[in-house]
This record gives sequence, C-alpha cells and structure tokens, in this order.
Amino acid sequence: MMTRIRSLPPSRTEASHLLALCLPALDVVTPHLLRRVDHALDGTPAASLRDDTQIVLAEAINNVVEHAYTGSGFGAVAVSVSVLATALEITLTDWGRPVPDLALCEGRPDPTLLSEGGYGWFLIRSLTSETQHVRVGAENRLLMRIDLPMA
Repeated sequence: MMTRIRSLPPSRTEASHLLALCLPALDVVTPHLLRRVDHALDGTPAASLRDDTQIVLAEAINNVVEHAYTGSGFGAVAVSVSVLATALEITLTDWGRPVPDLALCEGRPDPTLLSEGGYGWFLIRSLTSETQHVRVGAENRLLMRIDLPMA
C-alpha cells in the first residue's frame, strides 16, 4: 500500500513563522521560554511588542502550569509564534485538564476582594486584540493576537 504525502493547505493569511517550541510545563522553564520568544522577535515588525508579549505569555503559561496539570504531575506546553500582516500571533497548546466549563475569566477583577484569581486573564485580554480558547480532543489551544503598531 502506498502512502501519499499531501502538502498542508495554504495559511489563511501571509505569515512569518518565528518559533515553535514544546517544553515541560514547569515554572523554572518559563524564563527560558520567554527569552527564546523575545530573541525571536528581534528584527521583526513585532519587536516593539516585546513587553506586552512577555506579560501575555508569562500569564498564559502560568495558567497552564498552575491549572492544566495540577495533581497530574508532569506536562508539556507547546508555543508557536508568528508575525501576520497586522498582528503577532501566539498559540499555546497543552494536554492538561480542560478549562472549567470551557470558559475563560471575563471582565475586570474586583481589587477590593483581594483574591488572586482573574488578574492574569484581565491582563491577557487587555493586551491582546483577540483571544480564543478551544478544546480539541485532549488538547487545550489558546490563540492570542496582539496588533502590530501602525506604520
């Protein structure tokens, strides 16, 4: 039996793929991952988005580490970074627990309640132009886009 290899369909938008990594979902790995992404942004139209990218990624990865793999031991997180015509696109994939009710925290947290929850998602939503989460089989996929500055 002969297996045919098919090419991937063309991307929906012109993109420059900068980085793809799959690393252990551990707090100690996060700084390494952030440095790798920061370095990948060098010389790209997204270089000016470094600070926002670092905050968004740190918060999203922290959520994976703290929630997706709690109680299940070791896990992994895959990170893909691309520059599109008008935005920086970051996709995180993990194979941990699904997000409860498949819903991300909405709205602004109440600072008078002094709770820790919700601030990360508030920061992520504030710094991105688009945030989507889907569960596909055993995978959590989080897509985040940050608009490129207008020239």
